[in-house]
Amino acid sequence: MADVTSIFNNPLYTVQPKTTGTGNNKIDKEAFLKLLTAQLKYQDPLNPLDNTQFVGQLATFSALEQIINIGDTLNSFISTKTKEDALLVGATLIDKTITTTSSEEFTVKGISYQDGKLKIDVGSKTISLDEIQGIKS
Repeated sequence: MADVTSIFNNPLYTVQPKTTGTGNNKIDKEAFLKLLTAQLKYQDPLNPLDNTQFVGQLATFSALEQIINIGDTLNSFISTKTKEDALLVGATLIDKTITTTSSEEFTVKGISYQDGKLKIDVGSKTISLDEIQGIKS
């Protein structure tokens, strides 16, 4: 029979102090792939990785990749929708008289979308949407 004290002196049964890591606790697609590749590279051939663990990690990687793709698609959609909305608003201003925050009046000649903002062409200059104080027909 084994000695009870020798079992509890075994490093597997001793409580190790918890350490805290520094840095970013988020993992991206590239880091996950590097970890998975390193795990496969250094695994013991006589004691290979459990199949269920490996399949679970591959499923996690696949899910992460799909979430990233969905995020990219959503960002692209939002960008396009924002541009379309701005151009539709701007199109309603063409040939209308606008008053700026500096009390100047201009007739809108055209519109454009530059640097993520709607620009309004009034002939002599281009103004932004937030400079408009009023609109007349």
